[in-house]
Amino acid sequence: MGKLREHKVEDYLKSRNIPEVMISPDGSKAALTITGVFKNFREEIDSEVALLSLRNKNLRYLSRKGWTSYSPAFSRSGNKLAYLSRKGEEQRMVLNDLDNETVEEIVLEGAADLLRWADDTTLLVSIKDKDQSAEEKKAGDDGFFFEEEPRFDSLWSYRVGSGLRRITKGIQVWEFDANSRVVAAITSALPYEWSWYEADISLIDVDTGSVRKIYHKKDRQVAKPRLSPDNRKLLFLESLWSDRGVNSGDVMSIEIRGRESRNLTEGDERSYSEMQWRDEEKFLTLSNEDGRFSIYLFKGGKKKELWAKYGSVHRPWSPTFSASGDIAVVSFENWSQPNELLLIDLKNGKEKGITSINSYLEGCRRYPSQKISWKSTDGLEITGIFRSAGKGSPLMVIVHGGPTGSSADSFIGQSTLFLSQGYSVFLPNYRGSVGRGRKFAELNLGDMGGMDLKDILTGVDFLVNNMGVDRKRIFITGGSYGGFMSAWAITQTDLFKGAISLFGISDWVSFHGVSNLPTWDRIHYNEDPYKFNKFLKFSPLWYADRVKTPVLLAHGMEDPYVPVGQYYQFYRALKDRKKDVRLLLFPREGHGFRERKHIEKFYREVFKWLKERR
Repeated sequence: MGKLREHKVEDYLKSRNIPEVMISPDGSKAALTITGVFKNFREEIDSEVALLSLRNKNLRYLSRKGWTSYSPAFSRSGNKLAYLSRKGEEQRMVLNDLDNETVEEIVLEGAADLLRWADDTTLLVSIKDKDQSAEEKKAGDDGFFFEEEPRFDSLWSYRVGSGLRRITKGIQVWEFDANSRVVAAITSALPYEWSWYEADISLIDVDTGSVRKIYHKKDRQVAKPRLSPDNRKLLFLESLWSDRGVNSGDVMSIEIRGRESRNLTEGDERSYSEMQWRDEEKFLTLSNEDGRFSIYLFKGGKKKELWAKYGSVHRPWSPTFSASGDIAVVSFENWSQPNELLLIDLKNGKEKGITSINSYLEGCRRYPSQKISWKSTDGLEITGIFRSAGKGSPLMVIVHGGPTGSSADSFIGQSTLFLSQGYSVFLPNYRGSVGRGRKFAELNLGDMGGMDLKDILTGVDFLVNNMGVDRKRIFITGGSYGGFMSAWAITQTDLFKGAISLFGISDWVSFHGVSNLPTWDRIHYNEDPYKFNKFLKFSPLWYADRVKTPVLLAHGMEDPYVPVGQYYQFYRALKDRKKDVRLLLFPREGHGFRERKHIEKFYREVFKWLKERR
């Protein structure tokens, strides 16, 4: 191999990820979703479903070009593969008969989210209810009462030869698992995003559509229901979470008949993100222990580690795996290897790469990462990742979102793009992060912006004292909760030479009123927002006069989670006080930037802004 090149934005945009993978029941093949990291203007995100032979590594794309395809699922016998696909307002459920090599496309009248096989002939799918006033709205009669016209994600069945049949009505189905005629689902009484934070676990009768709630935990969230083969037990995840779909916590078990629940991993200092039953008594789990991912076999109250590796398992926000017999597959990357599928022998823990979707990146430089740990102001051990660009280089502190997320090792991305520009990077996993068990993930409950900020600042001190970092050349950035933290930090300290704050909260009071997540902030601050106590205490807007740090704000104009008004407010407060601030806005973008031209412009402006202040 010749000289390796520094990472460029173009390299990042060419990278591909594998967020979903499922092994066929006989272990001969895997279905996977392969996605890009951007979309072109007025086009769909690049996401394809493919079939991979585990015997000869032959990869065959099944889905249409130009469509966003996802949620692949094998039938119980493995001879059929179904997935969902959408383009604009068109939605399809695609059914591949792998024996006869025939394809059937079923038109769905609504956005579909998740697909599961109930048995070998019946598919279950969640579909958004139709807008009953769609025609009137097209004619201009589009006034409506806020939160008074709910449209639910309802459960439907499709039986080959019999068509679609509605199962539920008037109940929100967020996710589900199915085994024959039994469905276990995460449900809520309303379909609004904030409703998920108060969801239940329910059993749904496929024939009658009746819904029976069997579990609820006040101010804690539940996810990933997994039915045992005999339908007597249910596994699920539980913890305090900040985002739907970002789920790592404790493994819970409930006896379906008696409704007796147990925490199977209580006190464990690792975070679990996926489970898969082996038989009526045994199941596999995937866990993260501070960046070390493991597959465990649970049996009779004991667990045995079958495989482990440091890095990052995709989906990075909710890592998953699939197993059949004595083999498993995970979508994996770390600083030395791009994202690819690994085939794991569960008998001996050995692994091998079986895809090459990122072969283009083999010519890119490897930037080593180092796990570090330090003591916070209260003596609690905090950990993080440090990637050096050389002694004396400026430091970029990258604060992850959530807060119940984590910073993990990666081959290419935001960290390496800063490294390529000569910046060392520091990724702290402050209290509230996943990867060290549920107790650690809930330590900033009621204190977001308090001790977690001190965790970050003491980590910077550690780097200055031990890793040769220049205290006068330190910058901070982050998105979402990391955007809040990067804005909040510069109101509490003058340590940073510059802050790049992305789609974060500047005023918790107004955020509560305009976000589609008003339940989240109430739960995480553990307080009534209208007491105006913590919601004012931790709002950067109220301390804008303290800011001496140059600030670059960036936001998507269609963000429903953290509406753009959060940064209009912060920008105006800083501008009126003649602070050094700029606000970069992106039309059509939500919570993050996905259009290619927007990503390119973002990094171009960031690097230019930094160069002027470095």
